[in-house]
Amino acid sequence: MTMTQTASDAEVRKSLRSVFWRTFTMGASWEYTRQMGTGYAYAMTPALRKIYKNSNNEMSKALVRHMQFFNITNVFAPLTLGTSIAMEEENAKNPDFDPELINNIKISLMGPLSAVGDSLILTTWRIICTGISIGLCKAGNLFGPILFLLAYNIPTTIIRYFGLKLGYEQGTSLMQRMSDSNIIQSISEKASILGMMVIGAMIPSYVIVNSPIKIGTGKAAVSLIKTLDQILPYMLPVLATLGVMWMLKKKWNVGWILVTIIAVSIVGTWLKILSI
Repeated sequence: MTMTQTASDAEVRKSLRSVFWRTFTMGASWEYTRQMGTGYAYAMTPALRKIYKNSNNEMSKALVRHMQFFNITNVFAPLTLGTSIAMEEENAKNPDFDPELINNIKISLMGPLSAVGDSLILTTWRIICTGISIGLCKAGNLFGPILFLLAYNIPTTIIRYFGLKLGYEQGTSLMQRMSDSNIIQSISEKASILGMMVIGAMIPSYVIVNSPIKIGTGKAAVSLIKTLDQILPYMLPVLATLGVMWMLKKKWNVGWILVTIIAVSIVGTWLKILSI
């Protein structure tokens, strides 16, 4: 890209306050194709307006970048946002910067931070807060739900705030340290590989293909799904994902891809090849 005139660091830092408050709405726009992608772009917008204030074209490219698929434990989303903002700032200042690195790093952070967030926040701290509050609620004490809201939201809000700050500050210094070396290309390649691994690992959770077909008769009959899973675990979900990837490479419209999936599901169920 060509170097663009951007806002000062002070202006970008000031926009972080708006970014922080927008992180609380990221889940409101959750949907199946991009999940938190739209919310991520919305949260990034105040900073992007400052960074690309004199280039609508670069602003549009940045929004498209951040509209891509993204999903993470919401509490840790600001940490990733701060890193993305720092990298967008470097992208605007440095004509040799590869913007592909921004999404590669974002995707590579998505898996590890979600693993930590889900186990630490959602399945541990939230349950602890619930357990503490339930006793008061059972006794009819109105402070029970209030205690839960305070115990859960105060620590997570602090994590959000300092996560955004840490991501932005460390992201900026990281870019400065790497700007004169070839480490950026190396990180980009490794982050891209890790990102693909993360997306691949999500297939069993998000792509479900069932079939009532059984091989054999009577008590000796074996489920086709179990047989295929012995050859390659989650073979049918992987094949379905590869089929959608083929459609995307052929530049099919997302709407037509969804219609095709629905049609195949209905016809397959009617023919008793697929099942719920």
